[in-house]
Amino acid sequence: MMRRLLPLLACLLAALPVRAADAPTPPAAPASTPPAASPEPAIPTALAPAPTVEAATQAATEVEPEDDGPHPILADAVVWKARPGNPGQQIAWVLGGDKQPGPYILRVKLAQGARIPVHTHPDDRITTVTKGTVFVGFGSIFDETRVRAIPTGAVYLAPAEQSHYVWARDGDVEYQESGIGPTTTAFHHHE
Repeated sequence: MMRRLLPLLACLLAALPVRAADAPTPPAAPASTPPAASPEPAIPTALAPAPTVEAATQAATEVEPEDDGPHPILADAVVWKARPGNPGQQIAWVLGGDKQPGPYILRVKLAQGARIPVHTHPDDRITTVTKGTVFVGFGSIFDETRVRAIPTGAVYLAPAEQSHYVWARDGDVEYQESGIGPTTTAFHHHE
């Protein structure tokens, strides 16, 4: 009787689904011969576990939370302010602020001929010129002969604690600075 049951039992076991962790590992083929392709054992559909009603209902009712997406800061929403002590200069904090930790964006407008005297910042500042040509110099003295023209679309870096100065020599300019705050502008008064 046992001899008749063994083939039946083997047939039933072969039809059960096998987890990958429980599957026997075939012996490795010798390095000189390519491994033989073996077909995957077929799992009868009738024996595969069907999803429960609860699981199907939960999957149908789960909804991904609404994505807020980006919140654009439109140019019309930017508030410009005159910078005291610097005629011809306006600034607008687009993102963050000088006393806030984290990334910030500051926009600057300079009227033709306006100058920003020698100054430093405690953080690296990345500047992108958005209108006109900005003339920038590095050093502790405002030297008109040592400025570099930074045209519209160009970017430059003012490293932290590096003395520099800015000039709208040839016309009105606008540029955008970004960095990591808190930040400040320390003017040098020994020019």
